[in-house]
Amino acid sequence: MDNLTHGLLGLAVGALRRPDVAPDAPERASPTDRAVLLASVLAAELPDLDTLLARGDAVTVALHAHRGLSHSLFFAPVVALAATLIARVCFRGARWRPVLLTSLSSVLFAHLLPDLWTGWGTRVLLPFSDARLSLDWTVVVDPWVTLPLVIGAGVAWRKRALWRKAVLVGFACAMAYVGARVAVWGALTRRVAQAYPQAEAVRVFPAPLSFSAWRYVARLPGATLAAGDVTLLGTPLEARQVSAPEEALPEELRDVPTVREALAWARFPVVTVKPVGAGREVHIADLRYHLRGEPTLTFVVRVGPTGTVEDARLERGGSASELLRRWRGEPRPK
Repeated sequence: MDNLTHGLLGLAVGALRRPDVAPDAPERASPTDRAVLLASVLAAELPDLDTLLARGDAVTVALHAHRGLSHSLFFAPVVALAATLIARVCFRGARWRPVLLTSLSSVLFAHLLPDLWTGWGTRVLLPFSDARLSLDWTVVVDPWVTLPLVIGAGVAWRKRALWRKAVLVGFACAMAYVGARVAVWGALTRRVAQAYPQAEAVRVFPAPLSFSAWRYVARLPGATLAAGDVTLLGTPLEARQVSAPEEALPEELRDVPTVREALAWARFPVVTVKPVGAGREVHIADLRYHLRGEPTLTFVVRVGPTGTVEDARLERGGSASELLRRWRGEPRPK
């Protein structure tokens, strides 16, 4: 999820703890109350500092450096401890236990879980497993998750006596929306599976700014991928079938670290290799990111004749106007 949503979710996790001083009481909040809220927000934001340490080409940075060890269950206590130490420096006299426990809850439920439920996914099992896991419930930036949290925080700022209730009501609305998406995801997954009984695997993915419209990919026998769209009240509408054999990528290119990272990310990869000068250019698209069957997200890695990476970039399927034209179903200009 985006950082605004992470921070607001952290605030909500902190508000779940019953404060020492009631919000409408005349006396000021206790040091522990204030430290809990600060630490919860910090713990929800700190994992994304790994972007400041990212090194390497564009593909490696996008896929490997971000959502690394700081986003793992193994490292969560370290993040929580760092947030607790900062909060106790700011609010001396705050009790260790409630601040640390709330910070740990914030790392888990305000950062790791929201990243996990997006289509992009995260690697929560590091360093024991490098697998990127994803629940595919929402896109990375979903305004319908964020908006109730923003409204709740705004009301809390204006009406201090009701701050805790406002934050928690916003949190409840956001979680109800996520819960509804989980139910829709399950129903549409079953519908697509029924439409492709011969499929080896079926997956449904969220579409931006839509609750009822989703994308799907089915892996069919013969290394074929079927991509299309499905709505809450409609049947699966196939847009394209793509042949995606594993042998499309030679073994020597598969062993290039940057290419290997992109392949590990792509759950339904469509790979093409083009000669460029003395080297080759590898295009790795994941069909789960498609618009009317055409990939909208492709990693491009140029490999020299000696196997070194000469260039690596991320292509998003064209300009904003081109994507809008494809979304409307308009024909390509000649």
